[in-house]
Amino acid sequence: MKRCTALLLSLLLMLSAIVPTFGASASTAAKDKPRVAFGDDGKFTILQIADIQGGANLFYLCRRSILYAVQKAKPDLIVLTGDNFAGYNARSRERSRRAIAQFMDMFESIGVPVAAVFGNHDDDKTPYTKLEQIEQYESYSCYIGSAGVVAEREKDGVKIVNAGTYNIPVYAGADSDDVLFNIWCFDSGNNINPDPGFGGYGYVLSEQVDWYVKTSDALRKANGGKAVPSCVFQHIIPPQIYRTLREVKKGTRGALKGGDKYYTLPEGLDPKTNWMGELPSSPNTACKNAYAELDAMVAQGDVKAVFVGHDHVNCYSIPYKGIDLVNTPACTFQAYNDLNRGFRVITVDKAHPDTYDTYTLYTKDLLFGSGTADVIPYAFRFVYDCGETAYLKGKNWLEAAF
Repeated sequence: MKRCTALLLSLLLMLSAIVPTFGASASTAAKDKPRVAFGDDGKFTILQIADIQGGANLFYLCRRSILYAVQKAKPDLIVLTGDNFAGYNARSRERSRRAIAQFMDMFESIGVPVAAVFGNHDDDKTPYTKLEQIEQYESYSCYIGSAGVVAEREKDGVKIVNAGTYNIPVYAGADSDDVLFNIWCFDSGNNINPDPGFGGYGYVLSEQVDWYVKTSDALRKANGGKAVPSCVFQHIIPPQIYRTLREVKKGTRGALKGGDKYYTLPEGLDPKTNWMGELPSSPNTACKNAYAELDAMVAQGDVKAVFVGHDHVNCYSIPYKGIDLVNTPACTFQAYNDLNRGFRVITVDKAHPDTYDTYTLYTKDLLFGSGTADVIPYAFRFVYDCGETAYLKGKNWLEAAF
């Protein structure tokens, strides 16, 4: 036990000594934002980063794992799928700006194009609004997203804003104007369902759905009447996910309880790459308006997959009416998680843009390599607990630990 404690203390001292600090970005917006295209090898690779969910100071292990993931995946585009920082850990404009700068400064130095959508915590308990955050994102030359569609509601005197819904065309080549693939980015709402009588999370609103259908039709027309193969990135999974889960009896191995029901993933999925550590936190399944987004995508026939985060300890790909519902585990070290935290890599082939390949990069492998010793899980937890305690109490790591 003493030897294990000494090892953990050594790790903590090492990390506390090398945590870098980042100030607010001094970047200015480029006149011409980079556009994305298939490479000379005919491939287009996306790195999905879900739920960084840090505060004004991003933990070193999270920062380092992001850098390693970018180095490993060599993406043509990075997509942040919400809870990019934790508004409840920032609670001021300056601290929120610093939280965004923690990761955007890294991406700017790397030079890979970046897009982002909002999660339920990006504007949670912080006065730094989504539109203000978009202005900060757009100050980086690597950022290719936009404010796009802005939809607003009010409920019980609280203003709800869904902002940053847009699309990114992927061209056949650097000098081509032919769009072979398309990426949809949606703000899927925050902690408030905008409909009277419903609690739970928000959803993609009707203005966003209408814009999607109109834009999808325009892309189809420009493509000679054929749907342009597409994928979607957003934070919260649509409620149709519950139509894919298997309802089982109490006591079934691996079943998770939701209300008075029990669920598992559907049969036939590879357990090595698909698991469910928590029930999907979708919008209220009784809220009919929350189904409109995915129903529209099924009708349009262009979307091949919807990639989400939000549920930190879930990793799966489940087909639903021709569309894969794909949950990516969180990469955060500053909110709840397990040892399967990681990143998703998606690759599309120019020759077959209506299909894709995907796999998960695991943080534990990126940081420590395969064959990690059993002490590492305890080290993860120790570092997390000490860091979180230090943050909340305003102390340094060693004071928090001992």
